[in-house]
Amino acid sequence: MSEVESMRHWFHRTDMYNGTSIERLDKMHETEWDIQEVKRSKKLELVQHNLVMLLLFVWFVQYVHNGASASVLLGLCSVLLWITAIPSLYKLKRGKAFGTKSSRIVQNFDRHLKGGKRWKRRTMIEACFIIFISTVFTVLLFVMDVDSVRLDSPIDIFPFIGGWAGFNVVEMIRLNNL
Repeated sequence: MSEVESMRHWFHRTDMYNGTSIERLDKMHETEWDIQEVKRSKKLELVQHNLVMLLLFVWFVQYVHNGASASVLLGLCSVLLWITAIPSLYKLKRGKAFGTKSSRIVQNFDRHLKGGKRWKRRTMIEACFIIFISTVFTVLLFVMDVDSVRLDSPIDIFPFIGGWAGFNVVEMIRLNNL
């Protein structure tokens, strides 16, 4: 055993800092992020998000074109909101990244960049916000009469397109600032 290994072994056994061994702290500080890999992963994640949004857009247009009811559409949107809340809760409870490989790389980089406490606080705010929105949307779905809503106007799709464009602009700015 080399001298460095024996010192690490000694530090690991005897000295603790906030419940984390010195050896663990050394490994955390040695972590070097390849910025090009993170950028590539963020770009891939943006493409994946855009494909999902395109799929939802086409589905929405097809659904409206066929003249289906608004209550079924809003019910499916409620289910999608609750499905969106599940990864946030998992991330908050387990503290692990969830999703595709590129998504996990981006989440781990963000956690490393922001620090543990700030990351946990932001994750908690995100999870609470998504759960609140999902709950309000679901309650309004059952309380309000949504069958009287007409979905035949082409202007109904503009908020969706605006949100999609805004999301892309913000992600591109974040990617360029990296």
